[in-house]
Amino acid sequence: MIPVIIPAYKNQQKLEKCIEHLKEQTLEVEIFVRDNTNDNIHFTAAINEGIKKYLDSHCEYIIILNQDMYLERSAVEKMVDFMDAHQQCGIGTPIQIYSEDPNYAIYAGCYDAFPLGKHQHGPLSQFTKDEQIYWGNGACMILRKEMIREIGLFDKNLAFIGSDSDYCFTARSQGWQVWRIADAKGIHEHQGASKETKNNELEKLKISNMIYFAQKWLTGDLYRALAYEGKGCTPEVINTIMNQLRDAQQELTKVTG
Repeated sequence: MIPVIIPAYKNQQKLEKCIEHLKEQTLEVEIFVRDNTNDNIHFTAAINEGIKKYLDSHCEYIIILNQDMYLERSAVEKMVDFMDAHQQCGIGTPIQIYSEDPNYAIYAGCYDAFPLGKHQHGPLSQFTKDEQIYWGNGACMILRKEMIREIGLFDKNLAFIGSDSDYCFTARSQGWQVWRIADAKGIHEHQGASKETKNNELEKLKISNMIYFAQKWLTGDLYRALAYEGKGCTPEVINTIMNQLRDAQQELTKVTG
């Protein structure tokens, strides 16, 4: 049995579709839904709530899954098989297929993490091999519980965005690997709350998360060694981006109070 944690938010139709795909998996799963619709504790706290629920259960892995990510029937089994065969892999991610084109991968690994995440994408035929990656997208991750016990929960200060890259860098800094699992796939509609652009409060939270991420990671040499964009993270570049973020934060504060 593999626990699957779904942080749900205001879209029952997508949630039901996600669960339908989980019920058809070739490997048994147990589904935990943390519905944020009424008391929105945001992505990270919802994930941590699920992890704490299953941390002492009899399973080696926990899967995090967005409500708009629909896994292929054998995806869970393929992820588990990969993790069984790669003991140093702490975090594995499947390929995310574009909902409007089954031959196009909108995610197959990640490049830059700051200030906005950049994903590997392109024709599905380009991503036929497993590959170590810099960090994995939080729409779907399989986590090794041994790793969780070692590195801890997701950083609650990154309430909404940045928690996936932060967790991957934390794992890698302690010797764990992050992989793209090429045989595991799912369709990602990619229209979740993280793509909302008209909500000033949400934008304010996202900027706050990015500032915290920068303060945590970009002040030393470790991030430059771990990140795809590390060599370009000079003090001048970081200061420019930080000033832009703080200016944006101030403008949103004027609007939202």
